[in-house]
Amino acid sequence: MYEMIRQKKEQLAAAMPSNPEFKSWIEQSDLWCWLYSMFRINGQRLSKSSVVAIVAGELRDDVPLSAYAFVKNYKDVYYDMKSCLAMQADLDIRMLDRWAGMILDKPCADPASTLYRQKNPIIYEWELIPPHFREIRERLTEILRTAAQIKDPADPLDKASYVHLEIDRLYPYGEDTVFVAGAALMYHIMQLGLPVPELSVGDIEYNRMIAKYAEDLDRSDFLGMLSRSVFNRLDAVLSLARQAGDKDYFGA
Repeated sequence: MYEMIRQKKEQLAAAMPSNPEFKSWIEQSDLWCWLYSMFRINGQRLSKSSVVAIVAGELRDDVPLSAYAFVKNYKDVYYDMKSCLAMQADLDIRMLDRWAGMILDKPCADPASTLYRQKNPIIYEWELIPPHFREIRERLTEILRTAAQIKDPADPLDKASYVHLEIDRLYPYGEDTVFVAGAALMYHIMQLGLPVPELSVGDIEYNRMIAKYAEDLDRSDFLGMLSRSVFNRLDAVLSLARQAGDKDYFGA
């Protein structure tokens, strides 16, 4: 399916309007699409309109205060990602630990001792017993090193899926692992020059995919979901880009 994504990406590049408002909208929508995905797969039932409002800085009575803090932290990670992309940096342990500290609001000089889980839990929803906590940093480094060595894969989203699923399987950040694994996935998508999608999956289906991967290391279900989500997002942005043209128009 990646060939279809590549073609759609080329169409979007050709249709991209020159007005800065549209490009600003893409950045904002990248962020709220991803935040909505993170809330959904974590089982938090916030409406899409509420997420859009939070990103825009609006106060909503139906949104818990914790959601505002999370969005603020994830926005900081997003702009840090943009800086890393400008430097053409491959994802490494320092970047991931820095983003974890930002997301969890625990910036520190020694993430290994303060961010990583300090016990060996059973993750029932994933039917998973993760590796011993003393192995986390070594294994996390190896995941990212292995991914960095994959050059020009036939399907770059498969590489992104591998990193995301392996971080989940390692469960390095305890209950917050999904958010950090999500940041890693988001970075790989942005690195490919793709608009960030809204993942077409909720918490129950997401947990089923992680459990399947933990059992047999088959990431085809997750990759299929991710590819469809990316393609649908490209298609939606392309449609808006064609409507916008060089006019002062941008959609929601």
